[in-house]
Formats: sequence, C-alpha cells, structure tokens
Amino acid sequence: MSDTPFDLILIGATGFTGKRAARYLKEHAPENFNWGIAARNQDKVSALADKLNLENDRCFIVDNLNKERVEEVVQKTKIVITTAGPFSLYGENVIAACAKFGTHYLDITGEVGFIKQMSDKYDEIAKKSGALLIPFSGFDSVPADIAAFLLQKEFHQPKKLSIKSYYSISGGFNGGTIATMLNKFETGEYKKMNNPALLLSRNTEQKIHKPKDAQFFGFDAALRRWSAPFIMGAINSKVVYRTAELMREQNSPYAESISYSEHSSLGRWYNPVPFLLVSIIVLSLTLLGPFEWFRNVLRRIMPSPGEGPSEDQIENGYFKLLAVAQDQDGQKASLNMSYPGDPGNKSTVFFLCESALCIAEHADKLMSKSGFKTPVSAFGELLVARLTERGLKIKSTNK
Repeated sequence: MSDTPFDLILIGATGFTGKRAARYLKEHAPENFNWGIAARNQDKVSALADKLNLENDRCFIVDNLNKERVEEVVQKTKIVITTAGPFSLYGENVIAACAKFGTHYLDITGEVGFIKQMSDKYDEIAKKSGALLIPFSGFDSVPADIAAFLLQKEFHQPKKLSIKSYYSISGGFNGGTIATMLNKFETGEYKKMNNPALLLSRNTEQKIHKPKDAQFFGFDAALRRWSAPFIMGAINSKVVYRTAELMREQNSPYAESISYSEHSSLGRWYNPVPFLLVSIIVLSLTLLGPFEWFRNVLRRIMPSPGEGPSEDQIENGYFKLLAVAQDQDGQKASLNMSYPGDPGNKSTVFFLCESALCIAEHADKLMSKSGFKTPVSAFGELLVARLTERGLKIKSTNK
C-alpha cells in the first residue's frame, strides 16, 4: 500500500452527500493529502472537478456494479470512502475489493443486515490483507457509539449497564437516505431488525438485556419532555452492542450485560404538536413501510436520489444528544453532545471525512486493527479527540 498513488478516493462523489464530502475534503484535508473522486457519470464527475479545481488525474469513472473497474480504482488508494447507497445494491464490490487488496474502507450506511452479511463473507479476507473496514461512519452511528463509549468509562465493569439516548434534531432528508430506507422494506431487511444481537458473533460472551421503555410514546416525566422512539435507534443500538463485544475482545469490556435505546426529545408539556407529528411518521413507516403502495407514495412526495435539503436548511440544522447511563446499583452518569448542521447531511459528512483523515494521520497506531470494526472499536479515543478538536461538543453532566 505504500506504493499506491492516492491517500484516499471518494466513491459516489457526485451524489447529494458525495458532493458535500468532496467539498469537505477540499476545505479540510492537509495540503499534501492526495485524494480523488469517483462516480459513474463522466459529465457529473467533470463538472464537480471543475467546481473543486481538481486535476483530471484525480478523477475516476467507476460503476460500482463493475467488479473489475472497482478493483482497478481500489488498488490506486490507501483509503476508500463511499457515499453511494443503498449499499446493499452498490456496496459489495467495493467492500470485497478493499478486503482483497488491503485498502481501508469507510461508509455511511445504516444497513445492519447487509453489513452482517459482508462481515461474514469478507472479514477474514480483510484481516489477512490488513484492510480496516469501518461501516456506520456517519450520523449512523458515530454519536451513539461515542456516547456509549464515554459513558461506560464512568463505571468499573458493571454487571449491568443501561444507556438511554435522547435526540433533538433539526434538518431534512436527502434522496439517498429515502432510497436506502425504502430498499430495506423491499428486500425484507427490516424483518431482521427485531434481533438486537444481529451484528454479534454466534458464540459471543457479550450479554444484552432488554431496554426499559424502548418503544415508549408519551410524556417522559424524567426528561420533562414529550418523547417517542428515535427512528435510528434500531440501527444504532446494534452498533453499540457490536462495539461492546469488540471492546470485550480487546480486553476493555463495557459491562457483563448492556442495553441501549434511543428516543426523540420533542418539546415541553405545553406543546405536544412535535410529538404527535413524529409519532405519526414513526408509526406510519413501521406499519405501512412493507406495503408497495405506501412506498410509491413516499417516492412521489420525498426527495429523489441526488436531491436534498437546501443549503440554508443544512447549515441551520443541528443535532443535540443527551445520553444517560445507569448501572445495576442505580449509579448514573450522563453527557450532552451536539454538532451544528443538518445531522443527515452536514454531520454525516463531518463524521465520515474526519474518520478517514484519522486513519491517514494515525496509520501507524492502527496497524494492529483489521477486518470489520465499528467506529469506536477502530479508533477509540483517537476519534473522540479528533472530532472534539474540530467542532463536536461533548460535555459530561454526571449526577
């Protein structure tokens, strides 16, 4: 890999999220960092290169369904990041090539079932080649992963640790996110999400206990706000559980048994309107998502792939997270986390690109890591330090 000409290539660069990732790298990557862009449409790649003032030799045309072309591009770089989803449709050739040739890989997927399949298929290959494969490196699921990691440090290997996260967000959906969500229903992956141990090894020693009030809808007296299940909780909980398992394997266990749940923080008692709206959305997706007619309605009214919120919506959005942990003796610890900007677009790009740059900066410290990892099990404190230095706000509010 030391002879590869590129430090990083961004695949899916001409999509809605990909363009933002390319701009982020242009603005934040070190001057001596040699990176390029890749997508399947020549005209769109050329137009993006012109906007970013990138030379032609830093641009690649690649169809993710063309295995041979994907392998050609992957072999040119030390790191691949990809925003080209749904990943269950467009991700396997990229993952397979990275595992084969020892190229580090990061994506922004929330497709847990797909990643489980990829891990079963390519983890050993990646370990032999030295490739570090880190899915879930966007808003799915870096904040959740970091929150659980930091909170468990406040306890000394408890028998039982229960973590609840409360999200307050402002932003919009892009078409790629909608397409991925609809694809989960079309492929039947949504059926697998009822298994909390989906990402865990078959013979794992990590125990999971059922979270209390994980599906609660109503006024949360402890929070003093209206609350409903957070739409990404089913994804992020599985990533947190997988991290706990991997950290146990690294001799840094969280707890004998862990639970993690996510909830939306939706307004004070005198304003139930946000709660009602979010509850309708969550219940509609859960109950009607499996029906084709409902998915067709969503396609007509929601952004198409390549579309998304306006720049003002993205820049003026935010996510705020309150995470609370409690052990078997009732001892508690909590933290607040926030980042300015639409979580599904600006935050996701921030987490993805900074994670990739973290690999580049600390390659020597990460040489012992290979195969499929979660963000925290790959980076630990290295990622926390990097993100907080660059704008992620984390404040302990221990009780």
